[in-house]
This record gives sequence, structure tokens and C-alpha cells, in this order.
Amino acid sequence: MAADGSGRSFLPDVDTSRPNAARVYDLLLGGKNSFEVDRQLHAELLKVAPEIPNLVRENRRWLARMIETMVRDGGVDQFLDLGCGLPTTDNTHEIVQRLNPRATVVYVDNDPTVAIHGLALLADERTVHFVDADLTDPAAVLADPVVAKVLDLSRPVGVLQGLVLHHVPGQERARHAVDGYLSAMAPGSYLAMTHPINPRDGSRLAEFSAAVEDALRPAVQPSAFRTPAEVAELLEGLELLPPGLTTIADSCPTGDQSAKPTGVTRLVMAVLARK
Repeated sequence: MAADGSGRSFLPDVDTSRPNAARVYDLLLGGKNSFEVDRQLHAELLKVAPEIPNLVRENRRWLARMIETMVRDGGVDQFLDLGCGLPTTDNTHEIVQRLNPRATVVYVDNDPTVAIHGLALLADERTVHFVDADLTDPAAVLADPVVAKVLDLSRPVGVLQGLVLHHVPGQERARHAVDGYLSAMAPGSYLAMTHPINPRDGSRLAEFSAAVEDALRPAVQPSAFRTPAEVAELLEGLELLPPGLTTIADSCPTGDQSAKPTGVTRLVMAVLARK
């Protein structure tokens, strides 16, 4: 961040000429950290999938439930939120600290807009940290001085990857973005993941998924909506906790499967896994 002659701050690293995934996601949650180009894409996305704001809100609710499960049932008191996005209501550290005020949270993102807002939000926090880094390089993230100082990898860590791995093309690269973290962590560590899918089976869901992915493409390049089988491959070697890898509408902490997925919630799969 820098300042002009009037003392006002400006953001030389923030590209306002093209839509940004974090800012569009923030818009879908009702946020205001956006530019006109983001609002235009947001409007186009709503034409394709009018219910998509419900999906991103359900994604946030699901992640909140999984955080609570990790703290209460797993005793986890340190979290790594990868691809955290812009601050919103009920951020990871706020959920965690309601349950354990001494818990540690590290946010990781390499988006300039996210970094600016994240660092400003956390300026006065002692147990919450932001690291500007690429989540696809686990070794570099874990070796970052802040991460290495505040996370004890000899004890369980809760890893969050919410709607982020579709930004990572290639199965091997995405697999490394999962295993590269969990393999370095203690047994009892958790992974909470949500991932958009395209079954690519000629179904109406496949057509709908392709339309959503195409609409998002200006902000998410490259994009990788995976098949359910491809998402499952990313989790090999981990214990999938009930109800396993399923749609976000079916995944609930009680394992109650009475509510069937409908509409846009079928686009995203969710899983809580344990090392």
C-alpha cells in the first residue's frame, strides 16, 4: 500500500480491470468490498444461478459447524485457513475464539485485496495471523516464519480449504495442496474441505455446473470443477468422518440424511476428514 500527495492511501497491487474471485464471493455474501467489474460479473452469475448466494452462505455455515466439531470433539486449538478470502461475518477466528479464546488461527491467501483487508482486521490480534502466501506450495507455507512460530505441528491442526481447490488445476497439483499439509501434521489433525463439482455425465447437473463454471471463468482462471471421483482422490489416506464425502446439503454434524440436496447445493461436495 502507498499514499499519494494528499496522504490518501491507494492500492497499486490491486487489479481493478478484471473481476476478482474473492471480491465476487464477498458480493455473494452481501459484502461491499468490490469494484464495478466485480459487480458486473456478480450480476451475470445471478442470471445463470439465482440461488448461488444461498450456496455460499451454506458453505460458510457448514465450515462453521466443522470448526465447532474440531474444537469440541477433537480438542483442536490451532487452525490453518487456506485461501481464506475476504473477511466476512463469523470469520474462522471468531468462531474458534468463542469456543477457545486462547486458540491460534493462521489465515493464508495470496490475493492482494485479501491481504490488505486481512492485515487491517487482524492488526490488534495476538493469536490470529495472516500470511501472504501461495497455498499450492505447502512447504513454503509451513516454513513461513509466522506459521513456523505459532503452529505446533507435533499437535493436531485443523486445516480449512473452503471452495478453494477449484482454483488449482491438475490432479497432482491439487493433491499436493492437500497432502503436502496433512502429511506434515500430527495424527488427529483434520481437513474440512468444500469443492464445486461437475459430474461430466451428460446430466442436467453437469450442464448447470458447466454454465456456472463458464460464468465464473473471468474471475477464476484457470478453473477446475472436479468430478466426485476426482475430489475423492484428493482425500486418499485420510479417514472420512460421517457422512463422508457428500453434497453440502447432505453433510451435517449429526449425520442426519433425511434432507435431500436440492438446486444449487448439489454443486458442492463437502467432507470432514481426519489424519
